[in-house]
Order: sequence, then C-alpha cells, then structure tokens
Amino acid sequence: MASSHAQPTAASQAVGASRSYQIPAGALEDALNRFGRESGLLLSFTQAQVQGLRSAGLQGSYAPDEALQRLLAGTGLALQRTAAGAYILQAAPRPAVAPASAGQASDTTLPAVTVTSQRGQAQQSYASPGPVSATKLGTSLMETPRSISVVSQAQLQAQAPKSIEQALSYTPGVATEVTGADVRMTGAIIRGFSDGSSYYKDGLRQFAAGTYGSWNDEIDEIESLEVIKGPASMLFGQGRPGGVIHVLSKRPEADHVNSVGASYGRYHRTQLTADLGGALDADGKLLYRLNLKGRDSDGRAIGSRDDRLAIAPSLQWNISNQTQLTVLANYSRERSTPKPWWPSLFTYPQIKQLSPKLTAGDPAFDRFDRDTRSLGYAFSHQTDSGWTFAQNLRYSTIDIDYRHIYAMDVLADGDSVTRANLAQRTKGKTLAMDSRAQKDLRWGDVEHRMAWGVDITKYKERGGLGFGWDVPNLSLSAPVYGQSIEVPELEDSNSDLRQTGIYTLNQFKHGPWIANLSLRHDVARTTQSSSSQPRMRDNATTGSVGLLYQMANGLAPYASYASSFDPTTGLAFDGSAFAPRKGKQYEVGIKYQPPGSKSVVTASVFDLRQTNVTTQDPDHPRFSVQTGEVRSTGFELEAQMALTPEVQGMLGYTYLDPRTTQSNRPAEIGQQTLQTSRHMASLWLDYRPRSLPGVMVGAGLRYKGRSPYNLASNGSLNYNDAVTVADLALAYETPKYRVALNVNNLFNKTYYAGIFRGVDREATLSFKYFF
Repeated sequence: MASSHAQPTAASQAVGASRSYQIPAGALEDALNRFGRESGLLLSFTQAQVQGLRSAGLQGSYAPDEALQRLLAGTGLALQRTAAGAYILQAAPRPAVAPASAGQASDTTLPAVTVTSQRGQAQQSYASPGPVSATKLGTSLMETPRSISVVSQAQLQAQAPKSIEQALSYTPGVATEVTGADVRMTGAIIRGFSDGSSYYKDGLRQFAAGTYGSWNDEIDEIESLEVIKGPASMLFGQGRPGGVIHVLSKRPEADHVNSVGASYGRYHRTQLTADLGGALDADGKLLYRLNLKGRDSDGRAIGSRDDRLAIAPSLQWNISNQTQLTVLANYSRERSTPKPWWPSLFTYPQIKQLSPKLTAGDPAFDRFDRDTRSLGYAFSHQTDSGWTFAQNLRYSTIDIDYRHIYAMDVLADGDSVTRANLAQRTKGKTLAMDSRAQKDLRWGDVEHRMAWGVDITKYKERGGLGFGWDVPNLSLSAPVYGQSIEVPELEDSNSDLRQTGIYTLNQFKHGPWIANLSLRHDVARTTQSSSSQPRMRDNATTGSVGLLYQMANGLAPYASYASSFDPTTGLAFDGSAFAPRKGKQYEVGIKYQPPGSKSVVTASVFDLRQTNVTTQDPDHPRFSVQTGEVRSTGFELEAQMALTPEVQGMLGYTYLDPRTTQSNRPAEIGQQTLQTSRHMASLWLDYRPRSLPGVMVGAGLRYKGRSPYNLASNGSLNYNDAVTVADLALAYETPKYRVALNVNNLFNKTYYAGIFRGVDREATLSFKYFF
C-alpha cells in the first residue's frame, strides 16, 4: 500500500517499512507534523483533537503503526488507517487525567489538518508556531506569554538574505542597518536598545571581539533565527534590555535531500554552496550534515572585496531511543574591506553627492580579516523516570585583523579631506556550557514543566587597538590611492570574563491558563588590563513572570514582566565601581492562531526601562554618576498569514517612543535616543499559483521612519530621513532543482543610516540542484 500522494519517494514506501526518527518531546501537533514530513505519510486530524496535548517524542527506528502509537501514547487518541493509505486520528475513551479538550474532539467538526512531505505541493508557512528553542523549555509561541519573533527556514529561502542582520529586516521591533551595511559587525537595535553586537547560537553566546568586530555566521548554515523581545537575562545571563537574537544551526536529518548550488550577483559576487547529509548506517543511528560555501566577491567601493570560505560539519549519534549526541563544528575565513567612512554629512552636505564607489580609505591599506572556529556538542538523555538531561558545550575562537583609513573634515577648498587611521588585532576565545535537567509533573489538574540549570561562560580576549594621524589628505575630485601609509602602533587591551548562572524555568498549565515563572542568579567577574579598573565583580538576580489564557477560538491574551542586568565599566569620582545597568519590561499583548491554521498574529504594548545609566557627575564633570534612565514604550504588530491557498505574507508595524527620562545633561532629557525610529513597517507577500506549480513571485516593502544621528551643538537632533525600500523575489522549483532571482532595494533608493550610505540595488541569480 502506498501513501495517497504521488511523490516518488513516498510512493515507494512499503507497508510496515521502518524508518529512523528523532522527534523531540513537545506539543503533539508539532510531533505529528514532523512525523508526516519525515515519513511521507498522510495524516489528518482536527485542531481540537490535539490542542493542549503533548507527545513524549520518538527516537529510533519504527514501522509507521508502531511509530504513531508511541507518539500518541497517553494522549487519548487512536489511529485508523484508510484504504487509501492515509491515517486518521480519532478520539479514544479519555483517560482520567487527559485535558478536557481531548474528550471534546469527537463532538466537534472542524476542518482537518493535512500533513504531507511532498516538495512543492503546498507552500511552506512563514509562521513558526512550534517549539521555540530560545525558551529552553520547548514551549511554542502560542504558549509563551511574551513577544518572540521567528525567521523561519521558509522565509530565509524566499528572501535569500546575505547576512544575519539582513535576515531580520522584516522583523517588527528590530531596526537593522542602523549605520549602513557593515561587514565588521552583526547587530541591531531591538525595542530602542542596541544588542551590543553579540548574539546567541544554539543556546550559547557569541561574543563581539574588541571594539570593532563580531561573529557573523554564514546564513546558509542557519536553520532559523529567534528574537526574544525585551530582557532575557533569566535565560542567558548578562545582556542588553532590548532583546536577544538567537541563531539555530542546521542539524543532521535522516531523510536529508542533498543539494549543490551556484549564484552570481552584483559586484561580481560569485558563490558555490553544498548542503550534504543523511544516514551513515542502515539503522540511522549515525547521521551527518556538511555545509560548504565559497565566495569570491568585490565590494561597492573601489578595490574592495568580500570573500569567504565556510565549512560546517555536524554528526548526530542516536546512541539509544533515549540518548542522543550531536557534534557541531564550524570554520570560516573572511577577507573583506570595511565600508568607506566619510566626514559627517550633517556638517558637510556635499558628502551626499559623492559616488558610492569612492572610498575615503585606501585599497592598499584597508582590510577586515576575520577567522572563526568552533567545536561543540549537544547532548540529551531521557531517563525512565521522566527526567531529561541536556547539555550544550562549545569552544570557539575569533581572530580579527582590521585596518581602516577614515576621513574627518573637509578643508576650506571644498575638495580636500583630512584623514586618520586605526588598526585592531584581537583574538577571542570562548568556552561556554549550559546544563539543565527537566521534567514534566502533574499536581492534580495542574501540569508543571520544570527545569533547573547552570551555565558557565569563560571568555578571554587578547589584542590591541591603535590610532594614527599621519595620513595624507585626499582629493575628492582626483583621489590618489596606493600611497605608503604606516600602520598605527597598538595599545594592548586584554580582558577575561567568567560568568556563572544558576536558573530555574517553570511553566504551569491549568485548563486554558498558562503561567511562566523563571528565576536566575548570576556572578560575573571581569579582569582587564586597566590601571584604573583591573577587576569587576557583579552579582545579579533576574527573573520573569507571565500569564496567558488560551481561548477556544485561537485568541491568547497575555501579560508578562522580565528583568535584565548589564555590567557597566568605569569608576565614580570616589573610586567605586559602577553597579550593573538594570532593565525591566512590562508587556501586555494578544496572540491569535485561527483553529486549523498556521497563521499567527501577535499584538503587544510594552514599557521598557533601563536604570543605572551613567550620566555626568554635576560636582565633578570629568566623572559620571549612575542617575540616568532611558525609557522605551511602544506597540508592535506582527502577522504571518496564509491569506489564500496561493498567497501568504508577513506584516509588521512598530511604534516606538524611546527617550532619555533622567540625565544630568538637560539637553538630553525628553530627547529621542540615537539611531532609533518612531515608526517602522514592513510587508511581504508571495504568490504561488496552482496553475503553475513550482512558481513563486514575492515582493516586499520596508519602511523606516527618520532617526536621530547625533545631538547638534544647539541642542537639536540631526536626523536621517525616512526611507521605504522595495525587494523582489522570483523562483521556480521542481523536485530536482530551484532557480531564483532576488533583488534588494529594487528601485535603487538612495538613503543614509547615520553618516553612512545605505545598500544600493543588489540582484542575485541562484541555481540549486537537489539529489
């Protein structure tokens, strides 16, 4: 008996044929969806049948009937196989402890949810209502009482972003390209606060290295991105209050489809890629995956480049049905050129008239070389008593070799600019480990998911930064490059950080009510080569609490509170160290997922404050005191929708009021904080006509309101203008290949972010072959 659709791989599956599965414990709907994709079988069930139910997951090799029985164990559901080869879920006699919704399934008629594995039969959803890895509890978006945005693999494939930052450009509450496109830094402004150019990967932190330079993982190695809005110290320890970017690596899969690809784009951007994987043995106990990329590319400015070699192997060992070990490694070698750095266009408006190909630096001097390496593992073991032990560990290194000539002022002749230069050599080493034990409990009618954990991070940085002033002037009309310019001498700047955090995460369910309660205590110690402040020691207790109510119609109102801490460098006049900056957020919102739909809509309002901000000491102007406060209030709307069977889209809107509320500098009070926009909006739609299977036409608009760059001498703010940018995507896909054309900034809109020019129109044609 074959499955009911005509995909060759599914049609060849024999009755009773066993397959290897690694489906984690979690929401029953998510487990069944994954089983349908991996098995190639057709499953039909109603939303009411699975709502509120969980599955213990599935690890090992099983025939279809046995696999489904294990997935459904304890849920009060039974399966029935039809003559056509599909499986229909039916309500069985309800166990005494089963949620009430399971018993009501047979009395309710709702549209069936169908899951198949056929490529191209149905469009992939941009919404990701399944488990969110960053919560560490495996809870879904609809069960989490706070705003979290997910950039899914479907969105990454359709929009083909070139970097992590570009991948977030359609995410509400997140401002990207705040200082123009920058190969040096991967960062964003989240709810009015910088993320510090550090982000998290597979639950562990990737530190920015030195003053200039951060990690920048290859986008083709990423499965998805998650953005937790607001303080997240209860999950990750010290961090900025605006939010956290969390990146998930691609992992081995038993039924992986191999692919090789090539692409070509503007600035002679040539790339070759490969994504290989599958099982190494007949039982599927050993799985592997290998992502490869090679890029040779020029940059926008004269003599610039953006070359990269990246390798990401991973190996998964299914030791038993209860134990799994995944080893992940990464190597990346980048050779690029930093962006041109001109004098302030607010002081010298003629800078806006310069060709984007012109550089203030020198191709023979400027460079940004970054080498990264990492090796780690993800281990999990489930005991017979129901405890799950999980541990993530990673050792990583980052080496930065950076040199840059930048312009400072335009001279009186209106043609010559003065210049200076800088150099940085930094090596960073990180050892990070997160261990936790988790168990699902029941207290009468209350379900309790509990986790206890400890994470330890050690970061060691060695390097130096130097500035030079003996750089020849440059003519704007007749620039001369290739001059002999000395590299400035570096001033050593070394630091060591050790952070230890102990935390507990808890989720409680009682009928339609879901409550989250998390608490964490951190000790962070920093030793640095600073004569004024060689050591810093910070202790902080942070937490979060949230409450959500799931209605039968798919609405889920919620309220939450969360706090954070962020160490502050520097000393007060009396020689005392500063206390950490504190962040706290109150958020109220509502989520909506129509029954039987993968569409998800979230609307939220928030009040986010950062205290202990340093401001000028009124009695000793050369020193600071911690009496400042920054407050950001706002509204966010995010919708990922399947509008029709052929059209799906994403909609986002952000209203933000970020301002300084307390400061010893009167001119700052009430002023909008720098590099923020009060209004941001985005819309993406794609059309996949059934009459032309495999065709996709997508287009998007991104709007960013005006944003202040700096405070002028007269006390007013200098603003960058508002801008709307359009993007386009065209693709044709079959089971054997995919051809796509992606165009960013379709109409070649000229705009500025800070004093830097935004990205011009960039088109990329790509081809991928599946085998």
